[in-house]
Amino acid sequence: MAYSKEDLSNAMEECGTGASMGATARKYGIPRSTLHDHISGKHKQVGKGGPTVLTSSEEREIALTCMTLGGMGFGLTRNLVEIVLVEYIKEQQIPNPFRSGIPGRDWWERFLRRWPCLSERKPQHLSKKRAEASHPDIINGWFDRVEELARSVSLDLSDPESAHRLWKCDETGLCTAAGSKTLLVKRGSRQVSEVSSGSDHEYITIHCAGCASGEPLPPFILYKGKNMYRRWMEGGPAGALYGISESGWMDPANFLSWFLKLFLPAVSHLTETGPVLLFFDGHYSHISLELIRAARQSNVHLLCLPPNTTYILQPLDVGFFSPLKTNWRKILKLYRLQTKGQKATKETFPSLVSQLWESVKPEHCKGGFRGAGLFPLSRQHILTKLPPSVAIAVAMKCLQHPSSRLASHPTSLEYYKSRRSDRHRFLSSVY
Repeated sequence: MAYSKEDLSNAMEECGTGASMGATARKYGIPRSTLHDHISGKHKQVGKGGPTVLTSSEEREIALTCMTLGGMGFGLTRNLVEIVLVEYIKEQQIPNPFRSGIPGRDWWERFLRRWPCLSERKPQHLSKKRAEASHPDIINGWFDRVEELARSVSLDLSDPESAHRLWKCDETGLCTAAGSKTLLVKRGSRQVSEVSSGSDHEYITIHCAGCASGEPLPPFILYKGKNMYRRWMEGGPAGALYGISESGWMDPANFLSWFLKLFLPAVSHLTETGPVLLFFDGHYSHISLELIRAARQSNVHLLCLPPNTTYILQPLDVGFFSPLKTNWRKILKLYRLQTKGQKATKETFPSLVSQLWESVKPEHCKGGFRGAGLFPLSRQHILTKLPPSVAIAVAMKCLQHPSSRLASHPTSLEYYKSRRSDRHRFLSSVY
């Protein structure tokens, strides 16, 4: 029975996604016993050649992780794949066979040959001006990806019944000392100052999440330090999670802890009956092999936002963090008045955040998704927010390519002519 190495790799990949082994073997013309042996790890290599570092099933885990990250919009460089491999070897307690501790070029080339479903692609590096002009393409590509994923999991992003399946998460820093935007003073005063509670204030990270139906999760409070103390966790919001890191900012271990201990339990009743989509910033501090595996096993689909677009595409940035920080400044001002100028500390921080969480309203989460064009899904809502220079670029593209998808899209000249006056004046002259 003749079959190629590529056939064997594709058959193993399909079995890894849940396809029937017998049906897949017949599809590719591979003996079922051969396919079973490769998947179970009895054979350590796909096709001819010497033994590989990992079994075929272990390499399949690495390949699936790479494909999952690529589908999330988080492309991996060779160095990052090697880091993922070393992390996996350490996790599985496999002896590290590499001389310098990391795989070399030979392993990389053989890995790509064994898994033809993966390929190296050179990214396009854009200058700042070119990146700004390409924003419509980037944003359209993002919404295309969201729509494609929604279709593949049969999720209607305009149906109110789907709102509780769309989640977003991000972190921000809350300062333990809040200054005033303005002060009331005698007219003509030259020097206006405010007594501070000290110069040793700090920013404490809180990781937030909410869904399109308006339900926020309890916060994950992340302190800077090496040891966690009980008094740093007393009086906080019900269900809150606490962690520490040396920098005080998010890292892969803490993000995984949040995902496993706070997020998955909150959506477990949803993932049993259908998919859940989680939008987040694709920063390296969020990504780990365990996260990808846990999400895949839990029916959670991860989607990384395009770089440098979170200011308009991240629902928390759009509609959640602004009222949150406004209320935080009010709470700190009141705390200073009540304590005669004392500063907030790690010991008092949880109780202050508890007050803050009482001010969080469902409209903040809903407004964030609506403002980011994610629910209900509306790319037009985002494209009309682009600066005039980008609107001009969209209009010129429509003129140059009248048969393109953009020409029939509401980002065309007629649509922008009805928008702000500066766009109207320019586009009218062009039109």
